[in-house]
Amino acid sequence: MEPVVSKLYNAAVFQLRMPSLSVATLLLLASINSACTHDPSPVSPPPTAENSIAAFLTNAERQSETDNQRREIQRALRDMLDKSAVELPQARYADYAGTANTWSITELLQHYFVPNPPSALDEKRSFEDLGDPAARAAIQHQLDEVSRTLQ
Repeated sequence: MEPVVSKLYNAAVFQLRMPSLSVATLLLLASINSACTHDPSPVSPPPTAENSIAAFLTNAERQSETDNQRREIQRALRDMLDKSAVELPQARYADYAGTANTWSITELLQHYFVPNPPSALDEKRSFEDLGDPAARAAIQHQLDEVSRTLQ
């Protein structure tokens, strides 16, 4: 028996005036000792940050009710592929009711897409991530899907 476990065992036996401890209690004491003396493994560095656009749009469920909404989503996705990261923040899109120039691109995405798994969309970072191949693939996939429903 390890010295600390032995001391704990002896203390429990003599102070509690118990002739013996159950095997389960002994195992519990050994486990506690092991956990207390175990050197934790070094903390691994966080994985490289995933592309915010790809994380948000890959497997996302699009929720739209009308063709006008789907056309606005289609326009926004095309802009994401065609416009620069400087131009895109200035672009505005119609809201649910069709009121023009209401939403930014990130607001439109957050209103019409439910990411799976849940994912936040940081406005500043999303513009930086637009040129990444994973982001472009996710955007293209969603564009293909919404375009298919409009045919």
